[in-house]
Amino acid sequence: MSSRVSRGLLLLIIGLAIGLRLWQIDRLPPGFHFDEAFEGLEAWRILTDPTYRPIFLQGNFGVLPLNAYANALTFGLVSWVGGSAGPTAMRLTAAGFGVLGVLALYGLARELRHIAPKRAGLSAAFPLFAAGVLALMRWHIHFSRMGIEPILVPLVWASTLWLFLRGQRTQSWFSFAGSGVCLAAGMYAYQGAWIIPFLMIPTVLWLLVQQWRGQTPVTMAAGDVQPKAGNRRTLLVGAAITAVVALAVVTPLGWFVAQNVDLVLLRPAQLSIVGPTESPADNSLGGAIWATAKMFGPLGTPGDFDPRRNVPGLPALSLGLALPFYLGLLMALFKCANPAYAVPLIGLVGLLLPGVFSEYAPHFHRILGAAAPTALLCALGLDQLWQWRPRQTTLLRWTAIGLLLLGGVTESYNYFVKWASLPDLFYAFDVGLWQVGQAIAAQPSTTPIYLTPRTAEHPTLAFAWRIQTNAHSAPVTFDGRQIFPFTAPSNTAAELYAVIDHEDFRTRLLLPELFPDSTVINEIKDRQGAVYAQFYERPPNTPSQRSPQHSRQVTLGDGIALAGYDVQPAELKAGAMLYLQLYWDVAKAPTADWTVFTHLRQRDAQGNVTLIAGRDDRPGAGSLPTRQWQAGWQILDEYQLALPGDLAAGEYELAIGLYQPSGQPSGERLPATEEGIIIGKVIIE
Repeated sequence: MSSRVSRGLLLLIIGLAIGLRLWQIDRLPPGFHFDEAFEGLEAWRILTDPTYRPIFLQGNFGVLPLNAYANALTFGLVSWVGGSAGPTAMRLTAAGFGVLGVLALYGLARELRHIAPKRAGLSAAFPLFAAGVLALMRWHIHFSRMGIEPILVPLVWASTLWLFLRGQRTQSWFSFAGSGVCLAAGMYAYQGAWIIPFLMIPTVLWLLVQQWRGQTPVTMAAGDVQPKAGNRRTLLVGAAITAVVALAVVTPLGWFVAQNVDLVLLRPAQLSIVGPTESPADNSLGGAIWATAKMFGPLGTPGDFDPRRNVPGLPALSLGLALPFYLGLLMALFKCANPAYAVPLIGLVGLLLPGVFSEYAPHFHRILGAAAPTALLCALGLDQLWQWRPRQTTLLRWTAIGLLLLGGVTESYNYFVKWASLPDLFYAFDVGLWQVGQAIAAQPSTTPIYLTPRTAEHPTLAFAWRIQTNAHSAPVTFDGRQIFPFTAPSNTAAELYAVIDHEDFRTRLLLPELFPDSTVINEIKDRQGAVYAQFYERPPNTPSQRSPQHSRQVTLGDGIALAGYDVQPAELKAGAMLYLQLYWDVAKAPTADWTVFTHLRQRDAQGNVTLIAGRDDRPGAGSLPTRQWQAGWQILDEYQLALPGDLAAGEYELAIGLYQPSGQPSGERLPATEEGIIIGKVIIE
């Protein structure tokens, strides 16, 4: 194969890689899920806050920062050309890493050719097959279109080895140093890449064994750099240069790890199968190994079942790629004495280990690094067909090309048609939540907005109103299943309630009761037509139409007063649940974070009090603490008291109060008594 043809085919492969990673990138994947949004917010802060330069992202159980810095750069470039920061920009970053991974794998495959045995070695088509397989692999395409960090791992592994082997062949100390930089970059990229330095040890040992045996490289193809006289000294010095450079670059992270071991290991410790987990799956080591071993197909449905990571249950490879993969795997096992065949095996086993030792194997997200050695093994199988020397040589070459094309077409169909049409993607990628956030951000800044039941700190929501220019600020958030705030007695301007009906079943029933004139002005549905969220507008000058069953006017203090309460059900029996709803009036914004106690008590003839049932909690189960209350509000705050099954029939008293549980003296109570205030009595039938 001439160098001109080789370059032309490489350009074709890179073009395919770019096209498959950018096609409909603004729509697929849909939405903006939690992990992407978290890193997007971190990237935005890095871009806009000159004082924020983290070595480790401390939210979301701890995330390494390289992808966030890359996204900050993309945000700046996109904004400079008139675009906007958001999921599309982040996915462009991932697509760029994916394409670079294809190029790095091509370079690594070329270097493997140089250390393959001269007889029955690897052909000039081998690097093209490797790059082509990775470019067309659905597994790699998918994560090249998501704004999270695993896509860095195949790039880091291939780049590190490519530069190291090139340094050995050409005695270029700059290549060894570049390998060290790539090795260190993996430590800043993703926890799944932390195993790569350990994989370098057997790789170097294999190369030393090869040189000790005196094996010589294959004849160079046209355009290749001719190797210089290499020896064990060159290899050892090069390994030392790689290690020293990597250690120097990774020193800041190492210092941080030494100071914050628990934080850095929080995510790996939570996902490990070594300790107890809450996963219903088979989390034994043997089960994880077997699940990982059969993930390449083609029989059965052994793949990842999470729609965020895969077409549920589909193998990592389609039939057109699985067949050459197994052929290449057999070849590599048979010829593993040579580093050219050992390197893909070492990479495959090592980069699969993060998934083997964690929950939900095979977890395509955590083991994405293995996509690169998988592509090399596929290329070994295709190259074997390409070089076969029977009478049907031309037929076998067309078979190799046909398998690659069949694999590419199948992979594209499985991703862009089969996976893209899954109804589950709506929830897997927080599509509804992203649409809610965008709808809130688009509202006039003067419109009061209330959101239930998600908090304003959720990254998918927060990204919508923190990044956009002139966006509405964060709304008031509460859990409508526990609490409900509104302006009382009447509102001077229209108010908007964004209700995620998919999660909050109660607010959509309560709103028409409070405000019969409220209307639905926006509705968000999932891919199956079910209502996900609705936006209710409370017109101006519409007082609440609901009043307490039992009026009880008591001023407790700190701007908080009780207006009354409801008790449900009307007839209470032992073993039932008592629903107590308190009506709070807010005269001024409270200055403290108060906890509410609600007690059902029995008082004997001597005045002695026995606690029968009770609950102590912040308002709305913590979703709307008193520090967030606003002057002029009325708040419906519900507490559920479980009545004992052996409770005797009779009359019992209800008592409430507020206190601060943070070790404050007993005087920090509203009212300033231990017993609180008795608001009424209930009868147990």
